[in-house]
Amino acid sequence: MGKTTLTRKEREKLRHKKEILSAALKLFSERGFHNVSMQQIAEASEFAVGSLYNFFASKEALFEELANNCGEEITSTLIIILDGPGTELERLTNFIRYAPVLLEEHAAFMRLYVSELGTRGVKLSKRQEKEDLVAAVNTRLEQLLANGIRKGVFRCVDPAITTKAINSTLETLAFENAGHFDKVAVTEMFEKVERLFIDGLLVPEGQDNE
Repeated sequence: MGKTTLTRKEREKLRHKKEILSAALKLFSERGFHNVSMQQIAEASEFAVGSLYNFFASKEALFEELANNCGEEITSTLIIILDGPGTELERLTNFIRYAPVLLEEHAAFMRLYVSELGTRGVKLSKRQEKEDLVAAVNTRLEQLLANGIRKGVFRCVDPAITTKAINSTLETLAFENAGHFDKVAVTEMFEKVERLFIDGLLVPEGQDNE
């Protein structure tokens, strides 16, 4: 089957939706979710309030769409890296090195997500869609590690536990630094994470993989 071609009207609707989401994210990240009204979002995106409700049933629904879009963008990029060309070592290195880029591109939403962890954030973290996205990345990373172990590149570690350790470290540091992003400091921080995991996983030259 070929790709579905959107009509001009559908493309225009999609563009308007993106404009609304972009305006909402900027306001939410600057003022906080509770301090922004649909009226303010409408003014910032230059739409009538009634038009906003044609796209989103509520402010909460708008927030959920922001979360879904951000999650899908991050996941699709991570999957491209893990499925991409290169050795297991190269792809694992690229996976870790993408973290500062991810943080820079999505810092605004991460700040918003952290601020809403007590309410919407918790609900979003339990959504099936998010679990499916995380599982897709984890499965690929586990397989990459398993292949590296089989080839004698990585030490004999548990791929599932190692995957959780890598992802937990990256996610924790990303959320901790979202509120005060400093590109130089963040890049140096993730370089240390890279060395921690890469040096810890590599089999030293001349040594068998035990």
